[in-house]
Order: sequence, then structure tokens, then C-alpha cells
Amino acid sequence: MSHKSNKINDFLPISPLDFQVLLLLQHEPRHGYGIVHAGEELFPSEPPLEIGSLYRIVGRMLDSGLIREVDPPPESPRDARRRRFYQTTELGVAVARAEAARMHALLESPQATELLHG
Repeated sequence: MSHKSNKINDFLPISPLDFQVLLLLQHEPRHGYGIVHAGEELFPSEPPLEIGSLYRIVGRMLDSGLIREVDPPPESPRDARRRRFYQTTELGVAVARAEAARMHALLESPQATELLHG
């Protein structure tokens, strides 16, 4: 989605990688490498985020208002490079919540239960 919308359903369903990024940025700001590293730690069974794909996702999410750039946390190391930190916006949290509810409803269906439990 390349335009800004505040209608949550306009974003659904979202891609698994977009959902993963929203989850990783929900509670604390992270820079690109921090997002990749956190994804490897928190979702070890998922394919790792590739840095090139990540920045396309970040750019799209910035444009649509799902995430925003924020100041670095005070405890972040200062180095010669300016790292850009990102965090989920209220809209991003609402979209992630709606996507989680959508997936939960699908997984609670009798058909999914039968598929998962044979």
C-alpha cells in the first residue's frame, strides 16, 4: 500500500514479513540490523529477514504510516554512522492486532483444527 490510510481493513491481510516487522518494533525502537537480529532470536523457525528486503518493507511501512522513525534510545551506542531507529505507530499496532485476530479466527476453525491435529 503506497498511500496513507487510517482504515485498518485496507491493510489486511498483511504479508508474514510485514507482520514480523510490526511485532519486532511494537515494544522498542530498533535499527535495521537490530530488526534482523531480533527476528533471528525471536522467530528462529522463520526464514531470516534479508537486509535488502527489510529496507523495502521499512520504506513501504513508513510511507503507509505503520511505523515511524524515532530518536535513538539513550542507551544506544554512539558511533560514526547515523543509525535510523523505527517503531510501530498506533496504526501499526492496530493493524498487527487485527491481523493476529484474523489469523487466530482462521486457526480456530474446525478445518484448521483438523488439519493441525490430524
